[in-house]
Amino acid sequence: MSICPRHILVVVAAAALISVGAANSAHALVLDWDTAVWAPGDLTNSYDLNGDAINDITVQITSQQGNIWTLDPVSGSQAPVVNQSLTGGLVPSENSLMIAANLHTKSACTVQISFTGGNGALNTPGASNVSFTIFDIDITTNADVLSNIYGVAPDGTHVAATITSIGSIVSLTGLGLTQELAGIGVSPNNSGLGNATISFGSTVITDVFFNFGNTAGAPRYQDIAIGDISFTPVPEINPAAASAVSCVIALGLAVFGHRRAAKARRLLQP
Repeated sequence: MSICPRHILVVVAAAALISVGAANSAHALVLDWDTAVWAPGDLTNSYDLNGDAINDITVQITSQQGNIWTLDPVSGSQAPVVNQSLTGGLVPSENSLMIAANLHTKSACTVQISFTGGNGALNTPGASNVSFTIFDIDITTNADVLSNIYGVAPDGTHVAATITSIGSIVSLTGLGLTQELAGIGVSPNNSGLGNATISFGSTVITDVFFNFGNTAGAPRYQDIAIGDISFTPVPEINPAAASAVSCVIALGLAVFGHRRAAKARRLLQP
């Protein structure tokens, strides 16, 4: 049985594409606050976690009521700040991104985490397996409230978070996109009683949003902290490898076409 050269070309091209995919499969990354640089008072920073000179993640904190940021009463540093004032009960203690502010009801502060890794026009921003823990959701002056918690899919659809490992002084109400976390007791700064883990499983998302506020209208001092953020970037396509595959396919098509033309000429000869 003869094998059609076109079939051989298809097999070769498929193998090459599989090779490209295997070579560029994404690995899990962690934004580790023990090594990440965040100057006290910064409201946004981006990080290249895999050393390819392209930022993989951006964390941005905004306020709807102007300059609400305060000093961390434990360290005296301007918040937002990376330190160990709120450790979430981790042993040994680790750094976290502490947010301390005079907050209004539920909507004073918005945290946005964007997965921005890229490889030019060939990359689709986004990540799967996104997960992080919020520390110290408790009652400070008023109760800490985390609301409007959701991810954003590449097509713009809002994605509900999965919220687990909820501490004993944290209440979770609502379902899906209406989930809300609130402190219902006082937690020591080095305790895990006020923790809650937010994750999105295998769903690919480009951003995570949540609001941080309190339960009363007047501005009151509140604080929480964000632990390390783990995620798996959407696999990137290596331009050089993709170009090589295209060349293999083009060359194969040219050879196949030349052979067919030669065969046709032979058949036409008297």
